[in-house]
Amino acid sequence: MAGARRTPACDNHLDELAISIQRRFEGLSPPSDCCIFTVPERLRRQNEEAYTPRVVAIGPYYHLDSSFMQIEDHKLRYLQNFLQENQNYRLRDYIEKVKSWEDDARNCYDKQIDLDSDEFTKMMLLDGIFVIQLFLMHCSRRSKLPNDRIFGKPWMFDDVCRDMVLLENQIPFFVIERLLKIAFDSHQQLMVELVGWFFKMVTRRPASVMESEVKHLLHAISLTFLSSVRRTPNESNEKLKFTPSAMELVAAGVKLRRRESECLFDIEFEKGVLNIPYLTLDDTTESYFRNIMAFEQCYCPNKYLTDYMDFVHHLVDTPGDAELLINKGIIENWLSNKEAVARVINALGKENILSEHYYFHSLSDKLIKHCQRPHNKWKATFKRNYCSSPWVVISVIAAGVLLLLTIAQTVFSALSLA
Repeated sequence: MAGARRTPACDNHLDELAISIQRRFEGLSPPSDCCIFTVPERLRRQNEEAYTPRVVAIGPYYHLDSSFMQIEDHKLRYLQNFLQENQNYRLRDYIEKVKSWEDDARNCYDKQIDLDSDEFTKMMLLDGIFVIQLFLMHCSRRSKLPNDRIFGKPWMFDDVCRDMVLLENQIPFFVIERLLKIAFDSHQQLMVELVGWFFKMVTRRPASVMESEVKHLLHAISLTFLSSVRRTPNESNEKLKFTPSAMELVAAGVKLRRRESECLFDIEFEKGVLNIPYLTLDDTTESYFRNIMAFEQCYCPNKYLTDYMDFVHHLVDTPGDAELLINKGIIENWLSNKEAVARVINALGKENILSEHYYFHSLSDKLIKHCQRPHNKWKATFKRNYCSSPWVVISVIAAGVLLLLTIAQTVFSALSLA
């Protein structure tokens, strides 16, 4: 009851409660710089399959999943081959090194890993060597194993590459880099070559130079988009307005044009023309984009790909918008139809948290202002209705000439009667 006097027993209880909390303070460790995350539920429920590995588990989150036990033997074959080709160090040497990295590696994950020290070390070694061997074999720096179950089946290789860019299917990049350093003296140059291949293999775009510390393979791929950043993020405090759809832009006289640029973000609007680099959509695009965007949501202050997909999501509001962009060559469609294109793009635009300083704010603002000017719509309507073909233009001119002649005849008749 309010105002009641506290008893000694009550005071003792409060002291005990305070002491119990203080003891928990002592057990706290400094926050770790984790960089490998479980996908937020709001994103996972949009398309769980896009975040789930199909054929191979990399790292601890799917390590004990029985679905991936068969390929664990294949990882052992890759390790055996690696040791045979690099005999300067014994297996024990690699185990000792990897075990010394254990604390740093565990701190990269956003949740506690329920594996003992030996099991965790074995997993990191097998997965790290697996990634290195896969890269070396594909680049023809290392002979492929006889009857290799990955390279012998194209679909299997594609699925492995797809699984290696999932947010929950990662090991710290420093593990791969340090293992390479132990095995190869020229590890820095080799790493650039191998990761460069990986960029091009997954993104189908040229590799970019990594200018910051890479946390894992998905992070390495996300850094390729930074080469696309042509301007500083918007610092306006104005309320965000959504970009009109492609059909709305065309109705307001905007011309849509494919821009020959490798940079997805290199979108410009000048003199009534919206220049957009092409976007390829195939069966892997949704999973690939979703995982980079999930990583941005969890780790990155500027969410460039998330902002880009939000812009495209509003540009493609309906299958009609998708068809328009496909016909212009702005979207390269490897999906079934325009409805599938609209579905994938709209799905990628849901449940995302945009950057505090939305990257396409100024571009959207320009397009909105253009569409709001009445004379742009009138001019577009006139061109569409009266200038759609040479014969229509000739008919309009002929009608105009006939009208002028009629007016002239009327004026002359009036003057002659005066």
